[in-house]
Amino acid sequence: MDNFFGNPYMMWHDGINPKSVCYLKGEERDRAEIMLIESMEDGSHYAAMGLRELKSQKAIPIMKELLKKVGSDLKIQIALALNTIEDTTEYVPDIIDVLQYNGSPYVRLKAAMVLRNYPTIEVIESLFTAIEKDPDYLVRYHASESLLHIHGFRPNISEYKEIFHLICVEFDSDHPDSYREAVKQYTKAADMLRDLFAK
Repeated sequence: MDNFFGNPYMMWHDGINPKSVCYLKGEERDRAEIMLIESMEDGSHYAAMGLRELKSQKAIPIMKELLKKVGSDLKIQIALALNTIEDTTEYVPDIIDVLQYNGSPYVRLKAAMVLRNYPTIEVIESLFTAIEKDPDYLVRYHASESLLHIHGFRPNISEYKEIFHLICVEFDSDHPDSYREAVKQYTKAADMLRDLFAK
């Protein structure tokens, strides 16, 4: 567990290397799998990443139960793990759900980032919706970059200065009219991206 999670500060600052569990063999690997399942049940999204790398069959039924009731980072990582272990895209809608409805912009931007790995019509539509309607700049930013990636462009939205300027428009959250005016600019940015991809 120390090897996988490491120092708490470094885990927060740099993340972890989930592939570190892949070097374990035999009984050590079995013990790590059990410990990661327990950690995931306690709410650790890092544990779900490790179980994904292990392609843990034991974790599948537990993940499916947790998916019904968890939110945030853990929901994203469980969906990613199940997609990988079962070799499917069945759980992509769970990630889209996080992008659309999670209350934390930090979690929504993570959903926007991982969705670039699933270039489906539903994903593309959800990313455009995030650009047009999400109140947080970083969510719009990462949704834009994911769309660039999906369409074969370098994922650096700041290179498209006019579009970048539009997604950066700020608004006064205390005044609905201010947000509505900002949404017009976000929608224009999304339309410009659509035009770019159409070419």
